[in-house]
Amino acid sequence: MKNNIRPRDLSEVFVDVGSSPQGLNSAEAQARLTRFGPNRLPASPPKPWWRRFLDQFRNPLIAILVLAAFLSWLLGHPVDSGVIWAVILINTILGFVQEYRAENAVAALQSLLDPKALVLRDGRWQAMPATGIVPGDVLAVQAGERISADLALIEAHELSVDESMLSGESLPVPKAALSGQRSAATDAAEETQRQSMIYAGTLVTAGSGLGIALFTGAATEIGRIHALMTSLPPMQTPLLRRVNRLAGILSAAVLVLAALALAVGLSHGQGLESTLLAAVSLAVAIIPEGLPAVISITLALGVQRMARLGAILRQLPAVETLGSVTVICTDKTGTLTKNRMQVATALLAESTIHAPFAAPPPQDREGLTKLATAAVLCNDAQMGEQEEALGDPMEQALLHFAHHLGLLSTAIREIHPRRDTLPFHHERKFMATAHDEGRVFLKGAPEVILDLCDREWHPHGLRAIDRKAWRERIDALAEDGMRTLALASGRSPEASWEDPSQGGWTLLGAVALLDPPRPGVREAIQRCLLAGIRIQMITGDHPRTAAAIARHLGFMAPGDAVVTHEQWAAASAAERRHLAASTKVFARVHPEDKLQLVETLQGQDEIVAMTGDGVNDAPALRRADIGVAMGRSGSDVAREAAAMVLSDDHFAHIVDAVAEGRRVYANIRKTLQFMLPTSFAQGLVVLLAVLVNAEMPITPLQILWVNTLTASTMALVFAFMGGDRRLMEQAPRPPREELIPPALWRRMALFTVLTVAVVFLIFHYDRFSHSLAQARTLAVDALMIMEAALLIALYGRPRKDRGDAVAGLALFLALLGQYLFGALPGLQRLFGTANPDEADLPILLGAGILSYGVARILWGAESRAGATSGNDASQKADGKAS
Repeated sequence: MKNNIRPRDLSEVFVDVGSSPQGLNSAEAQARLTRFGPNRLPASPPKPWWRRFLDQFRNPLIAILVLAAFLSWLLGHPVDSGVIWAVILINTILGFVQEYRAENAVAALQSLLDPKALVLRDGRWQAMPATGIVPGDVLAVQAGERISADLALIEAHELSVDESMLSGESLPVPKAALSGQRSAATDAAEETQRQSMIYAGTLVTAGSGLGIALFTGAATEIGRIHALMTSLPPMQTPLLRRVNRLAGILSAAVLVLAALALAVGLSHGQGLESTLLAAVSLAVAIIPEGLPAVISITLALGVQRMARLGAILRQLPAVETLGSVTVICTDKTGTLTKNRMQVATALLAESTIHAPFAAPPPQDREGLTKLATAAVLCNDAQMGEQEEALGDPMEQALLHFAHHLGLLSTAIREIHPRRDTLPFHHERKFMATAHDEGRVFLKGAPEVILDLCDREWHPHGLRAIDRKAWRERIDALAEDGMRTLALASGRSPEASWEDPSQGGWTLLGAVALLDPPRPGVREAIQRCLLAGIRIQMITGDHPRTAAAIARHLGFMAPGDAVVTHEQWAAASAAERRHLAASTKVFARVHPEDKLQLVETLQGQDEIVAMTGDGVNDAPALRRADIGVAMGRSGSDVAREAAAMVLSDDHFAHIVDAVAEGRRVYANIRKTLQFMLPTSFAQGLVVLLAVLVNAEMPITPLQILWVNTLTASTMALVFAFMGGDRRLMEQAPRPPREELIPPALWRRMALFTVLTVAVVFLIFHYDRFSHSLAQARTLAVDALMIMEAALLIALYGRPRKDRGDAVAGLALFLALLGQYLFGALPGLQRLFGTANPDEADLPILLGAGILSYGVARILWGAESRAGATSGNDASQKADGKAS
């Protein structure tokens, strides 16, 4: 982490910030508050509601409908204009509500600053709002407190800080005060200086200290990340990109065909008003004005399904985006792992015991009891009422280790009360406690404890220690990414116990700790690999620890290399592309590295999901195609920057979301296959009438009726339709694949031509023996029957879920509504229809059978081709996963 000021000694700090160990006086503090501003992050001005509303009209399809509504009104058709405006307003209000519900990420960042801080002002300590802290203030910090500014430490008493939200490091970082003497500008000195800095938003886990504020508000490390995040525009989801491209295609088609109708009509000598009305009818017919609402409902239902599984979507299109994902970039700490240390292995003289420890082998019971007793007594953590440990995470893990063996820490401590303590110090690297009868227990770094011991405990008595064998066993655990501690005991006269470095102690054993993977994560990752989705771990943790977790979870082979920040920063653009495509684990990364990696992957046409829980993840979460944050353990910043939040932090739900996203995408595509052929058929019926200079088989108002009835009934069927069972055995869709590929356009074109021909012929056939109103009614009925037949063909086999019932109900309501369209006097007057003739029923039945048969031939062939390509993709995904 970088800062503009790099203090090398205390005197330099006070000079740089113009302060002293006595802090500031009120007058100077007020002047600095005016100069630097409040200790809060700058808030972006909210977008006015009216701009949000007007932005909804930027869709080209909506713009064409607005033009059509105005033209209808100018041509003296207020009812048509009113209906078009109603459709426009419904769609724009839906989009407005979705956007308005998005929360402000900056407000969440601000919540990381504590409301109160203990500050030295005017020579006395004062509790004051954290927003009033200025550079030069002297602050007191203690365990359990969240830091309110970036501080240089003046004093530090066994101080440890959890910086995981900034660095990704899973363990608390020990801190030390700045030296009183100036140090040389070496890498080691700079590392020492970083150990003397604590940062806003981090949490003090142990100890206490005094610090002088160097940076406040936007100048803090969190402020730098905030600026990085807010400088990035939100990514447009793949679905929206595809829908926008489709909207552009439809808009161009509408304009070209409307212009053609206008030109042909005028060339036939028709009046300007009638030709304009025909052009408006064509535009209204082709534009599927109900499509935005149907897509929104489909996405909303997907969001509801995911919410029931514990995945909260903050943006509707995000559910489909997960279905397009080709790479999941995931944090380790708190995402793949529990962010809670746990004893995984215990080493005794002749045994290696792995967790869980509830039922240890009888021959090891005594040795484990002695080891756990030492772990409880040489320990400052406490067990709460709800069996939640408090204190240093590693010491918490030791208490849980004892409890798994059935040993209660409170009972052990009552039997062996502590008389004195030699606290852990980073130079000494061990802790010692003295108890009754001269008992002493030691806990610390294995390399130090081993040198202090000359004996080891054995079930058959004490014996000389074999340091080489112990080191080999402990090093093997360290190679697997575990943190190791050794424990020893002995007796010492009260007068001399405070110098345990003299040696002579008995080694009881050692424990290996790690931040364990979350339950179900390994299985979830395997499902992702089967679905052709690559997994990449991006963490600030140690490379060895990260690699061990990746190997355990099954997405990294033993020989795979880990790339660090230094390697990534030194790589050229071409080398970065290679690393992004081939590396499984990135460790010791900075926030900028995560962002650059996401952008590099996106430059290779990957659809990237980024998971994380810390402040350091926020920029990458915002830049990714979809950001996924942890709901419980994650920071507010990560949650607000992400599009999806896992409410119970269960990584496995990401796989469920991918499956749901693929189902949603498939159903949206089916919706388009259903709506577009009929919409184009309506428009081309009008165009054909203009081309041959004949009466229009369908009026603009009747077209709006068909579109509205279709969108409110049959088009909704696919929103409830269940997914294919083999959906997660297929590779991800190609990122550049269009929503409607060329082969699908050809199928829809053939069905459109069929519909136009049938409707046009039925209208002119009926026109010979019936009135214009009856002929138009039969034409609209035929159009609805053919739509119903297409729906049944696209839906396919019954799926034995809610979709089957919805399909049956939608067909019934659509056909009932169409019957009332011609039968009710009020609707007859409004739409210019007439009572249906029973003699026309065979015509409608024949149109339905014909359209169903053609649709089954067209889409049945596509289904068989899709199944074959799906199997091929599944095999490729299997190969990639292996």
